[in-house]
Amino acid sequence: MAPLRLIPLACAAAMLLAVSCSKNGGVNPPFVPDGTDLSADGFANCYIVEKGGRYCFQTRRVDGSAVDGAVRADWVWSTCDVQASGLLSDVSYNDGYICFTAAEGKGNALVAAFDASGNVVWSWHIWLTEQPSLQTLDNGTVFMDRNLGAMSARPEDVSLTYGLKYQWGRKDPFYGGASNEDASSVFSRARENTVFNPALDMDWGAVKTDGSTGTVDYTVANPTTFIYSDKTENGCDWLAVRNDYLWSEEGTDAKTNYDPCPAGYRVAFDGAWEGCGYWNVDDDPVYGGRTHVTESGETFWWPLAGTRWGDSDAGMLGYVGLNGVGVIWIRTTLNCGYNASCFYYHQGTYLGSSYAMYRAYGESVRCVRDAS
Repeated sequence: MAPLRLIPLACAAAMLLAVSCSKNGGVNPPFVPDGTDLSADGFANCYIVEKGGRYCFQTRRVDGSAVDGAVRADWVWSTCDVQASGLLSDVSYNDGYICFTAAEGKGNALVAAFDASGNVVWSWHIWLTEQPSLQTLDNGTVFMDRNLGAMSARPEDVSLTYGLKYQWGRKDPFYGGASNEDASSVFSRARENTVFNPALDMDWGAVKTDGSTGTVDYTVANPTTFIYSDKTENGCDWLAVRNDYLWSEEGTDAKTNYDPCPAGYRVAFDGAWEGCGYWNVDDDPVYGGRTHVTESGETFWWPLAGTRWGDSDAGMLGYVGLNGVGVIWIRTTLNCGYNASCFYYHQGTYLGSSYAMYRAYGESVRCVRDAS
């Protein structure tokens, strides 16, 4: 009989580990999100949260590509009217997922993924509101019933219907406000109504465009920095080098990685408001907006949410409310040169369904259903 061979203890432990690994495919079990997966129905730069609780989403861009370099995550800013500390807490990053706890109540917040050096590698808008209803114009365009970031679609709620502001082609929002600012108080409305994460050195601010700041990479790394331009330099574009396809793929018009709308929606197309004009859009002299009633009796509400100036006023909020203006971006730049197209209106008779606006200005977005 052959002599019995003893296995050293270290080797025996290694064999047990090998058996364990072979059963689950790795030393550590795969990460299981500890909350509702907001990205289960598609990837986006904005996720809607309807009630308080625990939520997660994958750190992927609109096209499904992974966001590289992320090692941690945290909330950046939040509206603070529900609670002074903000709407999000317990933010974590694990195995390509960001998870967070949302408070009860409505509002907006921004969550970001950071690399090992503390730089923002991507960020996502968390929109805490009920699921917006859909409305259909007579021309067939299907819209959300409210501006992106708005808390209400009812005219009597006035400023709650205004929503957030976006520079054309950028994915991250800027807070607007219920009243105008002046040159000495730029972003004062934003600072009054939002709170920044005290663990981060970030705030609302503005820089002038140049070769380093006027780039898409700079906006990704600095989601709360407004980029302004002199109209005489590049047509008041926040980009130093023009790009006409930030919100639509060239040749295909597909949704891009910089579209700010939730999954299943996108920035409105040229012609989305066709059929709406001074002859069928009415003033609301009480709440400061304009209304349109479709042939089926559906009422659209477009508030006078104002604009953030993109020229030397460097992000100043103006023309808000009664006697103000409403500007809603369109994703195309067709025949606009350095400008981009928008739906433009103010009190009185004027309304333009395809009006040209400077791209550095901060305007509203009203998402349409993605038909692709």
